[in-house]
Amino acid sequence: MIDDDLKSVTLIILLALAVIAVYPILNEGRVVEPFSELGVLGANGKIGDYPRQLVSGQNFNLTLYVGNHEGRVEYYRVVAKLSDETSNVSDVSPLDAQVKASWETIISSGSNSTIPVRLSVGSAGLNRRLVFELWRYDVASHDFVYDERWTQLWYNVTATG
Repeated sequence: MIDDDLKSVTLIILLALAVIAVYPILNEGRVVEPFSELGVLGANGKIGDYPRQLVSGQNFNLTLYVGNHEGRVEYYRVVAKLSDETSNVSDVSPLDAQVKASWETIISSGSNSTIPVRLSVGSAGLNRRLVFELWRYDVASHDFVYDERWTQLWYNVTATG
């Protein structure tokens, strides 16, 4: 009787180990929850290294970070828009503002890209923001579609340095 119980427990343990060993092989390359990433970094490629006080018309540098976890190669466009605190930024629809600049990149699945950015802003003012939106090329529509990913930087602009 003890011998049969021991065989049953050993068989259950062996089956559990087999499942644990085979599961990663069967799911290799499968993306359970596909997503894309968008981030903005300072000029030195670090979080928090952002300019807060800008001079009108003077160039400044940033770095954009785009990550692809969609399970396939993606063609991305990052769009920069100038705005202020009265604008409504949303996950479901792009900001209704003029495009200041855009950058495109192709990224394989599981990879990322950093894009150096050189921008300048216009007129002086307080509580301005620079909004970056992520757009992804949609093969079915043959156009870029808003990926519902965005980030922003708040800044003040002076007329002179």
